[in-house]
Amino acid sequence: AEEDDIIPKGQCGSRKQHQSIDLALSKRLIWDSLILERRSSGWISNDAKSCFDRIVHWVAKTTLRRFGLPVTVTNLMFDILAKAKHRVRTGFGDSDRTFGPTGAVPFQGCGQGNGAGPCIWVAISAILIDAMEAEGFGYKSSTALTNKEFFASCFCFVDDTDVMESNDNVETTGEDLLPSVQSALDLWSGGISATGGAINPAKSFWWLIHFKWRPSSGTWVFRRKAEMPGELTLREPNGPWATLRRLQPDESERTLGVMMAPLETGTAQHLALREKAKTWAAKFRPQHLLRYDVLPLLKATALKTLEYVMPLSTLGRSDWVSIMSPILQASLHKAGVCRSFPRVVVFAPLKYQGLGIPHPFALQVFHHLSVLMRHSANRTKTGQYLEANLQSHQLET
Repeated sequence: AEEDDIIPKGQCGSRKQHQSIDLALSKRLIWDSLILERRSSGWISNDAKSCFDRIVHWVAKTTLRRFGLPVTVTNLMFDILAKAKHRVRTGFGDSDRTFGPTGAVPFQGCGQGNGAGPCIWVAISAILIDAMEAEGFGYKSSTALTNKEFFASCFCFVDDTDVMESNDNVETTGEDLLPSVQSALDLWSGGISATGGAINPAKSFWWLIHFKWRPSSGTWVFRRKAEMPGELTLREPNGPWATLRRLQPDESERTLGVMMAPLETGTAQHLALREKAKTWAAKFRPQHLLRYDVLPLLKATALKTLEYVMPLSTLGRSDWVSIMSPILQASLHKAGVCRSFPRVVVFAPLKYQGLGIPHPFALQVFHHLSVLMRHSANRTKTGQYLEANLQSHQLET
């Protein structure tokens, strides 16, 4: 499937050379592109409910045949899954009780822990993404200087999906776009339902993006919910219709492990990382470790957690010092170092007689440079969005 290029670019989960933070970065870049062009858009973030457990077998067989799997293999695998007695395997052993088909209806789903599960979901979601693109939903634009077209429709990482709808006309308002956004949601949720799945409204939310000119400051600003009313509806799993939660443009939510919103302020991400640092410090304090183990542990655990968001974050030096403060307060004295040891020495390399803890602000700059080089050289979808934003900024300047 990879060699024949039949997996949509929007599905980044369960694939080699793909990372969830790159998908989050792509979302951020499309938001920036919408801001630069002042185009309205509806952005829906949804989560499929127990996607592996609700897969209908005939759907999975059909999509895997499209990927080139022989029919004898698909029949053998799913016949066994449908008729077998399943047990739960834990670190304490296998369960004595079993579960499986209770009547004439075969057991569905591919099972938790099945090594083929991620591949099966990629095959199914590929059809759903292709259907969205075939119906014309998404965001289409071209680079400002070289006039290269680029496109975005769905941003998927396994079952965590963002669906968007925009309009080619910059004069289209958010209110005008709302029926088309509802149609995009209906098609995506209908596709999920047809494969046996369902979307959980409680874990889903959306933004309606549109801009207005503020003469007093001479700038474009996001319109708020009060001046641009509208709602989307979604059927609950085996239940009635529910109204999807709508957020303000600057109201952040955690997606793909990052606090994100169309109007990025950095405050929500700073608070989230600070809370993670406090949690790590609270769990670390009661532990008993050898002095020589403390700093390697810090770099392999706490710092890796902070590093994850760095390709996307734009926090300042003082923000990172604030985030690192509870971590250093809890760990330095366990390493035999005074808590108030000068931070310039704490963050200095070992060859200059420092403690060798990388400064998080410097790491953030390193990750930004790495993203620019990696995606530009590999001609990825994220690289296209980076190039488009760069050209738009040049034109704006």
